[in-house]
Amino acid sequence: MADPIRARCDAADTLVAADEALARLHVAAGGTLPGVLAVPALLALVRQVRASGLAQTRPVLAMDGDCPISFHAHAAPEGDEVVLALRHWRRAPPPDEGLPAADPQALWHHLAEGHVLLDAEQRVIAADLAASDLADLAADLAGAIGRHWALCPALALGPGRLDTARLHWRLLDDMVIDVAGSARRWRLRLLPRVASGFDLLLLPETIDALPADPLLRPAAEASGAAEQTALPPWTGLLGRDLAPALRQPISRIIANAETIRSRLAGPLADAYGNYAADIAEAGRHLLGLVEDLADLDAVEAPGFAPSPDHIDLADCARRAAGILSMRARERGIVLALPDEACHAPAIGEFRRVLQVLLNLLSNAIRYTPAQATVTLACGVDGATAWIAVEDHGEG
Repeated sequence: MADPIRARCDAADTLVAADEALARLHVAAGGTLPGVLAVPALLALVRQVRASGLAQTRPVLAMDGDCPISFHAHAAPEGDEVVLALRHWRRAPPPDEGLPAADPQALWHHLAEGHVLLDAEQRVIAADLAASDLADLAADLAGAIGRHWALCPALALGPGRLDTARLHWRLLDDMVIDVAGSARRWRLRLLPRVASGFDLLLLPETIDALPADPLLRPAAEASGAAEQTALPPWTGLLGRDLAPALRQPISRIIANAETIRSRLAGPLADAYGNYAADIAEAGRHLLGLVEDLADLDAVEAPGFAPSPDHIDLADCARRAAGILSMRARERGIVLALPDEACHAPAIGEFRRVLQVLLNLLSNAIRYTPAQATVTLACGVDGATAWIAVEDHGEG
């Protein structure tokens, strides 16, 4: 087996010593030598090891320009420092293996329907419980601030609650329990935070029963209801069921992209910061469309009227180009945008105007020959503002 690539970080997360391969990756990610570790996944691992005082190993995928690099990182505390040993270093993942397994913690956070923030002694700081059948637990936790979470009466941990609270967190992690007021069983995950404390996640072990689907009612009943309401059978389905289910994961995408863009996890090359900003902007636009889905009930209601506002078509053009810039760059297409000093004030609904532009621009990028230019132009003629997307595709 090849010798591992070794490195050392001091108490300030500064990479003070590193073998050549990691040093080059660190610089390619925007870091300096010496300087704060610039590979975000390694920086998070180093901070977690320092906070927990325990050695950890995890697979890592990093980017050296456009080239993926995969390896397994082992980090261990050594006094005030953390030493790293990187094994199985590959410039690109083998075709038969694919990418290294992703960190499961991100998936747990995504699937969790309850999140409790704990201090270093596992005492409750705050709780966010999204599931309706966790209402009893939410009420108990609201009155349990400053106490160990295992003492909460809504958690069916049995008579030995005090003994449970004294257990090491690793013995409590991955427990499956019942919760008062919920017909489902729940799995508890205790995740140490980088600085201090824990995230307590509640993941459902069983799927909650879905509400009856009005589209599956008997034909005669559905026909009678349709005659009474004179509304489409799916009215309310999008706003009531779909939009709430989409808000949380999209909001997490936006928050994670903003964390990357603001470099809270460490230094990052400007190009990756710009990609993260585009992801956040696209996420905000998608969240706006979800809110539009939630408004469909109102759109179908009698007396609906749009809500126009003062917008700038030049700003809409620049935002649409930012969202689709990666797609254009992949095809070698240049997006020519209105100058920063250009403004085209108009009256309209921002999200709907932006969606129209995204549709037009997406089609232009798709059908324009590679290495060509797509132009977004706008202006004002008298009392009318206009915007145009010009491409060189067929038709």
